[in-house]
Amino acid sequence: MDISNSLSYSLEILYQELYKLWELKKDILKHLKELCERERYQKSVKLLKTVPGIGELTAIRLTLEWGDLSRFKTRKEFAKYLGLIPGEYSTGDTERKEHITKQGNRYVRSWLIESAWVSIRYDPVLLDKFRRVSRNNKIRKIAITAVARMLAMRIRAVLLKEEPYIIGLVEG
Repeated sequence: MDISNSLSYSLEILYQELYKLWELKKDILKHLKELCERERYQKSVKLLKTVPGIGELTAIRLTLEWGDLSRFKTRKEFAKYLGLIPGEYSTGDTERKEHITKQGNRYVRSWLIESAWVSIRYDPVLLDKFRRVSRNNKIRKIAITAVARMLAMRIRAVLLKEEPYIIGLVEG
């Protein structure tokens, strides 16, 4: 089957755009890997790579996005920054917890949630958290979000204490 000249031309233009995007992606990945080697980020990236579910690229992305974690005085402040705390709706005597607030950077939240899916395969404490939450509400999305918050708090502890992640540690 022959395709028309205009369709062929359109496909060629789309292919050229796709090729440029692939090249751009390769350049960005190369640049991020180079950042991992810089003295300024090296320690943080090395510590983050000890966390199950976090590789080199996620480590540098989180490092660049969060900056200095000591600016968050409490775990709750950090969770608020990430948007991983439940919203609340209160009227008079009624107090209702709602979906997460979704403050902060949605990309960071999604990276943490992706990492949480991997980490529950390696860390029994995180898997237990996932099972408990999903048993209570039957919604896996809510359970993995709870794991992502727990993982974020453990990552914060790793970076502030400057000690590698310990699999199976109950308190982080």
